[in-house]
Amino acid sequence: MNAQSGKLALRSQEWIQTALFQLMEKKEYSHISITEIADRAGLARQTVYRNFQDKDLILLNYLDGFMKGMWHDVGVGMKATFDEEMFVLLFRNWQRNAPAALIHSILTKDRKIRQLIYKSICDYFDELLATRRGEPGGNGEEALHTHGLYAGKSLSSIVHMMLIEWTLNDFHLTPEQIGRVVSDLTASIRAYL
Repeated sequence: MNAQSGKLALRSQEWIQTALFQLMEKKEYSHISITEIADRAGLARQTVYRNFQDKDLILLNYLDGFMKGMWHDVGVGMKATFDEEMFVLLFRNWQRNAPAALIHSILTKDRKIRQLIYKSICDYFDELLATRRGEPGGNGEEALHTHGLYAGKSLSSIVHMMLIEWTLNDFHLTPEQIGRVVSDLTASIRAYL
């Protein structure tokens, strides 16, 4: 792919994501079709499918960029430490930057949106954890790897649940307060990471 076609693909992806969020402001996520997204974006259906297999991947692509962008913006990169500061940053970024359509979908208790947010958190934490540890070897490292796997999934679940509940409760705690709560709740889990 040359630079020009790469730029066009990125631009198309942005238009597709924007179209999805615009539609989500007026319509339940599960009732939005690829045809509607393509029409709203001013693109052919084939262009949407060339970029994304389905609308879940449109949203997951956005959420993936959201998570990675959060760390890039502060220069942390992939060296997150899973500490209170990281959680505060996550909640602060969510409160400031999550699209209104996504918040609306959470408030209307759209289960699919919650599942996709959970998947994006899991995927991102898995990626962070993979960069922190090497491949498991002998001498008990396999058991440590297995504990870390379950600890990572547990951490993802708690962060997801707290993010959703915090959103449902209209961000009633500051990002610092909710970050501290998550840090305290996950201290024993994080010992296995």
